[in-house]
This record gives sequence, structure tokens and C-alpha cells, in this order.
Amino acid sequence: MDCGPQQSRATGRIEFDLFASTCSTEQVHARQLQNALQTLSESISETEKVLKAMRAEHDPLATHIFVSRRQYQTMPDTKSGKRREIAARLSWQTSCELGFRGTLDEWERLMGAASRR
Repeated sequence: MDCGPQQSRATGRIEFDLFASTCSTEQVHARQLQNALQTLSESISETEKVLKAMRAEHDPLATHIFVSRRQYQTMPDTKSGKRREIAARLSWQTSCELGFRGTLDEWERLMGAASRR
């Protein structure tokens, strides 16, 4: 049953017949809910596609940070700490080429270095 005005067959005029075509709020709400669910479903599908694409791409800087941090923490060092210092500087230079914008001190903190005295 259609909601809203109806065209009279006898006169051809548009009339509102309150008894013949009654719109219930349940029908309106059901239609709104269905439209909202359809929009939500499309949004979820689009989000899943974007997440799948993001997971397929590997971030070279994130990979470098992970590998460098692991190497830095497991590296045996000399008494003066020069070996770790050189390794941190070299990995920092590489990270700058990959897009890291921090200083060498920030990089060393990220690697897990103890604070300098």
C-alpha cells in the first residue's frame, strides 16, 4: 500500500484519503533502518578493502626500526660503548633516508639505549 497522496480515479485530482492509504511509522522506520543498514554494509566493505590493501603494503621504516632495535639490543658492546654508538648512527642514517625525522638522540632512545650521564 502506497503512502501519501493518491490520484482519484473519478475526478483525476490528487487527494489525501486518510483511511485508504495510511502510512504507519513502522513502515517509515523500517525503510530508514534498511537504508542505514545498506549504507553501513557498504562502509564496512570499503573499510575492509582499505585494511587489506594496507596490510599488503610493508612500511620500510617500520621494518627498519624493528630490525635495528633487535640488533641494537642483542649487540655485544665494548666498555666504552663505541660499537653500539656506531651501530646507532649507521641505522639512524638509514632511517633518515626512509623518512625518520628525529635526531640521533631520539633514535637511540627508540632503540632502547640507556640515557647518557
